[in-house]
Amino acid sequence: LLLLDEPLSALDAIVRVHLRNEIRTLQRELGVTTVMVTHDQEEALSVADRIVVMNHGVIEQVGTPAQVYREPASPFVARFIGKVNRLQAVAEGDHWFRCGDKRLQCAPGAGADFRAGRQVELYLRPEDRVVGTLPDDTPGLCTGRVLRIEFLGGNCLAEVDVDGLPGQPLQLQYSLNQMDEFGVREGAQLRFALRMDRLRVFAAQSDASEGEGA
Repeated sequence: LLLLDEPLSALDAIVRVHLRNEIRTLQRELGVTTVMVTHDQEEALSVADRIVVMNHGVIEQVGTPAQVYREPASPFVARFIGKVNRLQAVAEGDHWFRCGDKRLQCAPGAGADFRAGRQVELYLRPEDRVVGTLPDDTPGLCTGRVLRIEFLGGNCLAEVDVDGLPGQPLQLQYSLNQMDEFGVREGAQLRFALRMDRLRVFAAQSDASEGEGA
């Protein structure tokens, strides 16, 4: 059993990526069970076969990287692993939720069917949107104005003030090619649809101090 306690935390970004790939390759070649503690979510997602997410010493979720990222078991996991949008909403029953002026329906299994009137929080990743030519009856259709752009190299995050969602801007991910194709720039008007099948729903809760690591 090999235990690694944040072995890459003091390294610069390029060396860190190189060494984590080396560790992954060696671990597979040698077949040694390895437990690696890290606060770097990208590191955990890229290296691990299984991830254990802990919050103040309590296990929140155990699963594959894809399961933990795509199907978070709690609000803490959704916020801790990767970037996520969080929207305040009210349940209307039958997996429908009222968020501002919009009605959104999540897929069964993406959250409990909360009773009508219950305050909930909707979680959606920045990449969980549809762009392109969208008919007016497209489910989850939205329009909005770009407030600011965070450049991340091959991708960017556009913070969008969405019509009908006052005070709840969304972060949307675009590739550089998509930025050019759809005119994504500060002040631009965008048209997109939310991937409602990707919504995760949890009971509303006050923010708590966030915890430990993976």
